[in-house]
Amino acid sequence: MSSSQAVRQRFEKQAVIITGASRGIGRAIALAFASEGADIVLNYGTNTEAARQAAAEVEAKGRRCVLVPGSVANPDLPGQLREAALSSFGRIDVLVNNAGISRDGHMMMMPVAGWRETLDVNLYGSIACCQAVIPSMKQQGRGAIINMSSSAGIRGRAGQVPYAATKGALIGLTKALAGELGPHGIRVNCVAPGFVETDMVSGLMSRPGVREGVIQATPIRRLGTVEDVASATLFLASPESAYVVGGVLLVNGGLVM
Repeated sequence: MSSSQAVRQRFEKQAVIITGASRGIGRAIALAFASEGADIVLNYGTNTEAARQAAAEVEAKGRRCVLVPGSVANPDLPGQLREAALSSFGRIDVLVNNAGISRDGHMMMMPVAGWRETLDVNLYGSIACCQAVIPSMKQQGRGAIINMSSSAGIRGRAGQVPYAATKGALIGLTKALAGELGPHGIRVNCVAPGFVETDMVSGLMSRPGVREGVIQATPIRRLGTVEDVASATLFLASPESAYVVGGVLLVNGGLVM
């Protein structure tokens, strides 16, 4: 096998759980892992058709894909994800906590329900998913957990206080959990994207002058792509990052440094 073929199959016979993976960044991550040999447990919220299409694309790459619907805010879902991976693939090698929501608005007008929903999905859901997979990873003596933060969690963003707070908390979660799990061969790291071309940011980018302003403020003069984030995620799960623990990989074109 050539070196290029070896790189393309870094995750052969591995099982990867990805939350919020029916579209956008999560879908790109699922397809990237599948391209390199992984079987996928693909979680999604309500868009069944998009999830089925993503699963079909994974299977077209010769890999297996199990769909698990539901919000990570549901306390039963993390256990369902774990059981889907173990019953279908017999192992859990990687968890990508990608599911996330944003309830935007100024602090003075933000209802408590918006705060709680954002916390339940972005933070508590990620914590629960980590708890669900840790025993299996410990038993294997290896594993990788990648939490999806944001540049908003580093610098903050006006009008997105709950979102920024939860994404900043994910960085703290990553660092603390990395210290706990490192001795067990489990690496925990974090990806912090900037403005990426997804449905979540499309509304913001449609406002007059916003897209141009963000691009001008970004040193490499473009928005990010879902493939940019997927590549960073695969790196943090791969042997190439074997000595990267508790790290926060900024994927924002230099917008936040």
